[in-house]
Amino acid sequence: MIGQLPAKAVTFVDNHDTGSTQHMWPFPADRVMQGYAYILTHPGTPCIFYDHFFDWGHKEEIERLVSIRTRHEIHNESELQIMEAEADLYLAEIDGKVIVKLGPRYDVDHLIPQGFQVVAHGDGYCVWEKN
Repeated sequence: MIGQLPAKAVTFVDNHDTGSTQHMWPFPADRVMQGYAYILTHPGTPCIFYDHFFDWGHKEEIERLVSIRTRHEIHNESELQIMEAEADLYLAEIDGKVIVKLGPRYDVDHLIPQGFQVVAHGDGYCVWEKN
């Protein structure tokens, strides 16, 4: 759905039916913030899971990503340009204003256009915004 019709997609990292306390199909715990970096910077309608926000200690990081989405008016029909996609790196530009990196690779400075600065980062993700 997100690749075909992002304007109609509700995106989430986890919910009460998939993982959380039920542990049925949990999102990998060590990559939860990478998941939020993706859904909060990409087209779609993101949904934040209560447990991650209030119980897992990710409130400040999630709030920072939400503020980036809000400040740059990223929405369900925002324009997405994938800049790189490899086994250890996903790099995308959203609406020409925000760039997000997912994955363990750190040597990406040469891929970031002039005029962008880091505004959020964590384990396995980084977000830049245009000055």
